[in-house]
Amino acid sequence: MRGITYIILLCLTFALASCTYIYGDKGVIQNRDTDYLKAQSIPPLQIPPGLSSSTIEAHYPVSERDYPGSHQKISLIPPGLAPAGKK
Repeated sequence: MRGITYIILLCLTFALASCTYIYGDKGVIQNRDTDYLKAQSIPPLQIPPGLSSSTIEAHYPVSERDYPGSHQKISLIPPGLAPAGKK
């Protein structure tokens, strides 16, 4: 019985140590929520000499057209949850 208790404690110790390794400050999984604040600007891409931009095409072109109703304010509240009198 004592041997089983020792093995269980040893397994729990390794489990806790591995969690610290995985989620710690220098571990495998890190909280990188604010890394974008450290981003730096880089110069725009340049077309190498000898190549032309005529082969570059937009796969998903966006038209410059102004669609009617596109400037209306849209509510994000689902219709069934809107307070009475508001839509």
